Amino acid sequence: MLKILTKIDNALEFTEKAIVVALLAMLVLLIAFNIVIRNLFGVSFQQTLLLPPALVLWISLLGATLALKKGRHIKLDILLRYSGFKTRRTALVISALFGMTVMAMLCAVSLSFLKNEWAILGFRGSTALVYPVFFALASFRYLLGCLSALIDTAHPADGRDNIGHPPGDSHSSREEL
Repeated sequence: MLKILTKIDNALEFTEKAIVVALLAMLVLLIAFNIVIRNLFGVSFQQTLLLPPALVLWISLLGATLALKKGRHIKLDILLRYSGFKTRRTALVISALFGMTVMAMLCAVSLSFLKNEWAILGFRGSTALVYPVFFALASFRYLLGCLSALIDTAHPADGRDNIGHPPGDSHSSREEL
């Protein structure tokens, strides 16, 4: 089961990276286009000024999900570094369950928000689609982290941490499956 979820996660990662690259290219081109036409013709299109903040939001939140996959998000685990294997594993499972639950609840709330945005703004409200996408991906990544911690049998006696990586390594065990 974990291998299937890991393959799905890897496909999502590839898709997210492609989307981030495409959005970043679009952002650069839109801003450059707006600067050129404003300097050459003294004209600026309002849509080219409204789209960049939405693109930055999409790039930021998709980048955050990628950071979560790689384990490069903000963590407060200083005490866990000096804890025993079972304590670290338990804390990892509890924090992953908590993160998954919070992200799933925020995903549900953001779907309601998206519905309201579409009702009020029409197609322009589609920018809010980033929120349920982000929260769903983050919830999925926390689920994988929880399952990885429950399934992984790495032991600290071999010099590895509670998810099977050398101390200081920020990658998750999902990548090695």
